[in-house]
Amino acid sequence: SHPHADHYGLLEKITEPVPVFMGEAARKIIEVSKFFTPLPAFGHIQPRPYSDRVPFRLGPFTITPMSIDHSAHDSYCLLVEAAGKRLLYTGDLRAHGRKRNLFQSLVSDPPSNVDVLICEGTQIGRIPDFSIPDERSVTAKMTEIFLATQGMCLVWCSAQNIDRLASVFEAAKQSGRQMILDIYTAEVLRATGDDTLPQPGRDGIKVYLPLSIKGRIKREEAFHIPKRYAPDRIYPEHLAEAAATSVMTFRPSMLRELQRANCLASATIVSSLWSGYVKNEMPLIQEMQTAGIGFHHVHTSGHATEEELQQLVNAFPDSRIVPIHLEDRACFGKLSNRVELKNDHQWWEV
Repeated sequence: SHPHADHYGLLEKITEPVPVFMGEAARKIIEVSKFFTPLPAFGHIQPRPYSDRVPFRLGPFTITPMSIDHSAHDSYCLLVEAAGKRLLYTGDLRAHGRKRNLFQSLVSDPPSNVDVLICEGTQIGRIPDFSIPDERSVTAKMTEIFLATQGMCLVWCSAQNIDRLASVFEAAKQSGRQMILDIYTAEVLRATGDDTLPQPGRDGIKVYLPLSIKGRIKREEAFHIPKRYAPDRIYPEHLAEAAATSVMTFRPSMLRELQRANCLASATIVSSLWSGYVKNEMPLIQEMQTAGIGFHHVHTSGHATEEELQQLVNAFPDSRIVPIHLEDRACFGKLSNRVELKNDHQWWEV
């Protein structure tokens, strides 16, 4: 349904020639990421592309992908039809991203006669935090922080959260700053093939090559990667001069080299990813704060809130509801008396 490793990560374990389908941009993002990260790849699988609202056949099944709003680019719901039955798998979704209209279209004009809705429920049972309720609020809050910062603004977010990168870019423009992308993030944006997204060479964006990636490029002799960004590169010796007018994508592994570049005076770091990841790096964040670097957490979830899930469930009044991808099964049952809790490895009929 989308290019997050908890949804595709076992593909490389498949040894039989089974067909696998996904969005074309999702495939390219996964292929790009395998060079830069330890994330799983495809192994022997050669995924086949599908497109929004274009049905395809696979044996007795007809599958119709439907684009949906999620923190992963190129995300889909999947409508599966066979033997007179219809099942809709939501994938991971939300209604508060930059593509919120896709969720609204789904609930206002849902597929008819769906027998079973297999529905994600990640946020059920979690303590709600509405201080940053949507991507628009992310942009507004980051703009406020960028305007108040004298030095470099560092944004720690997932290179694959394309919506977030667009929000950061918008905030950078509104605060009169240029954006500096690490080369992995630049490659992910290029892989989307989406001309509406910010790109180096077209939108005044600079590209920085972190030392860890520079070493990998040398070992793999992948010199074609930095070569395509040659006109837009920014080097460590130029970061200090650019700091006061720049927003830079960041990950903790880059801290030492940025310190050596002397570009962190009066800087601020904005973490913009799930708080669980941030907690794992708290010692480093505390070290940065001790060194005078400001810290803010500005994030909105990639998953539907309880209220959004209620809208979704209500849009399918005649469907059985089977929740997955959640921690609090009992709490999900409060959304509808049509909820059926199933167990892993349990066979059941649609």
